[in-house]
Amino acid sequence: MLCKTSTHYLMKKLSILSLVLVLFSFGSCNSDDPEFEAVVIANAVLESKSIIRDRLSVEGPSSLLNSGKIYAYQDYIFVNDIDRGIHVIDSRNPENPTKIAFIQVLGNRDIEVRNNLLYADSFTDLVVFDISNIENITLINRYNDAFDGFGFGQAVQTEFADWQDYGNYDPREQFIVGWSYETRQIEIEDDIFLNDAVALGESSNNTGQGGSFARFKIVDNFLYAVDVSTLYTFELTGTDAIEKGKEQIGWNIETIFNQDDYLYIGSANGMLIYDISARASPIYQGGIMHWEGCDPVVVQGDYAYLTLRGGNACGQDLSFLQVINVSDKTNPIIIDTYDMQEPYGLGIKGDQLFVSDGSKGLKVYDNSDPETLEEIQIIDDIRVFD
Repeated sequence: MLCKTSTHYLMKKLSILSLVLVLFSFGSCNSDDPEFEAVVIANAVLESKSIIRDRLSVEGPSSLLNSGKIYAYQDYIFVNDIDRGIHVIDSRNPENPTKIAFIQVLGNRDIEVRNNLLYADSFTDLVVFDISNIENITLINRYNDAFDGFGFGQAVQTEFADWQDYGNYDPREQFIVGWSYETRQIEIEDDIFLNDAVALGESSNNTGQGGSFARFKIVDNFLYAVDVSTLYTFELTGTDAIEKGKEQIGWNIETIFNQDDYLYIGSANGMLIYDISARASPIYQGGIMHWEGCDPVVVQGDYAYLTLRGGNACGQDLSFLQVINVSDKTNPIIIDTYDMQEPYGLGIKGDQLFVSDGSKGLKVYDNSDPETLEEIQIIDDIRVFD
């Protein structure tokens, strides 16, 4: 199946499209030669789920190839190597952190830890490791197809493409483990293709701390996870993760953050707030909407901070930092907006807000008065993701 690369995925089986084009050509009185355009196609590389699941292993230190999210727990740092696994780093001596292991978890992007149990995604699976003995990390549970797939079931597309071709992808039996790229000549048929396509649309001592791009979040003994459209709730009992529910909450969902009894969920179109005072039953409270862009969020007190990055597949061209008053969860109010160049993740500690602004470096703000941020430092010789 072929899918247009955009904020909203457009999918259509090639065979059906071909038939439509053939029928149209027979029914048309226009004898002009057809016009073609060159498009970049990302072809899905498929692998059997059983083969991927057999490749999980704990190995010695490995080179970091494509760094993703970072997670701190007690004296250790866990770094996601996108779609490869998790690097384990001993940070007891902060001036000389040392790699001590690599957990090969294909399709991994997110990590959460509670009571010496590490929870990670492996494509659509949820896997659980015992890290109580950091020298002998062991797999203790695997929940096959715990997630529906969008946001968890595919390898990251590393190059820009106009369309995605899923081929004979069967999500019941296969994972998308990579992408190959080619340029094809596709006949331009004005609106026929698009009209006929289908739109797819501070932590306690026993848990760790992740970043603003997290899709996993543990609150007490509950794990919350988001994919492109769904909020998942798992109750953590002993070494078991029991699904308590999953709810469709929109589209283009990207990140999840927790403060007190609320989840703050970033999407490409805004921010959603859910009440989790009843842990097993998240209830929507309110949110804000804006034009499309990549949108992580962090919260401190009565204020939420989110960055919106444009100029890419996320949406429009504008990029900025927003400060939002969330004292009334049913009616959050945007207080101010600050221009950014290429913002990614952000973090907050005390009276300082840290914003990673891509090629512009790390920006540090004094947020002692959240309604009037003051830029106090720019570290411009680094490129920060989160």
